[in-house]
Amino acid sequence: MITRYKTVIFLLIGLTSCAQQSKLSSIEEISKIPKEKQITYSIHINAKTPFEIFIDDIPLERFYESGMNVTVELNPYLLSNGTHKLKVRYLPREDSKDSLVHPSDVYHTKDAKWNIFFVRYIKNGEEPLGYEGEIDYGNSELEVVPPPKPVPVWEQEFDIDIKDLPYNLKGWSESQDLSKMDEYQLQKKVFEYFNYLRNLLNEGEIDTFLELNKTKDFEIGKATYETDLDWFSSPERTENIKNKCKGNMLPINENEYKMKFFANGKIVTLERIDRFKNMGLVAKRETDSKVRYSIYNFLLHKPVGSDTFEIIRK
Repeated sequence: MITRYKTVIFLLIGLTSCAQQSKLSSIEEISKIPKEKQITYSIHINAKTPFEIFIDDIPLERFYESGMNVTVELNPYLLSNGTHKLKVRYLPREDSKDSLVHPSDVYHTKDAKWNIFFVRYIKNGEEPLGYEGEIDYGNSELEVVPPPKPVPVWEQEFDIDIKDLPYNLKGWSESQDLSKMDEYQLQKKVFEYFNYLRNLLNEGEIDTFLELNKTKDFEIGKATYETDLDWFSSPERTENIKNKCKGNMLPINENEYKMKFFANGKIVTLERIDRFKNMGLVAKRETDSKVRYSIYNFLLHKPVGSDTFEIIRK
């Protein structure tokens, strides 16, 4: 039975009409952006080691296997144009005998090294590669510098210039610095809120759960030029989440989680420590004699003047 935060449910009912108005406004704003200005920024990574990568102190991807190639869209985490900081943490290979990152792990030869490409393009689902034109990879590569000697972790930062976004998002730009709060009290409230979200999912209260995600969904929709915002609260999505989560959510054991700050203290979350490392809530279900897991991550913030958490990204 959900008792804590039950007053939020009544507030959400009163906010539904405002949310609908906000959705229509967002769709109208997105629709007015010409196709040629719907710029998407991404990084493409050819990794030779496990790694963690952050944009403006927010995790984008964290892979703990070697040889991972991945393309990551930056737009959902870019609130506006300007200079943004990309940080890469190169981690020891799984087969490392001394648990160190060696220079040759990052740069062995010009054809056997880490690659990071910072690219921009316009999406087009009708094109074979999913975007218009060609990407100039030759002039898009960031200079990867290997460590001068073996080290436990090697970090490198890049200043990347974002200048062609046709939108501005509020996001966490005006949020409270949660790192300045009493850590014990903050952690207690974060665990309470995560348990509230976990209980909503476990009891199948998906409509209420999706209401709590609307700010995040609208902002991501705007950043990715998505005009079908109805999908975020659609019966199809609702039923999909319910099938995965109702009665299937693993409990939150405090000794299995760690509170972490991101965005220079403006965002807080809980992450699992060991199994499902860095993940949030976990749903476990059996289908066709197979065990399947679904992961639900939440980055929380508190707008200035508010004492309530809000889900701002995942």
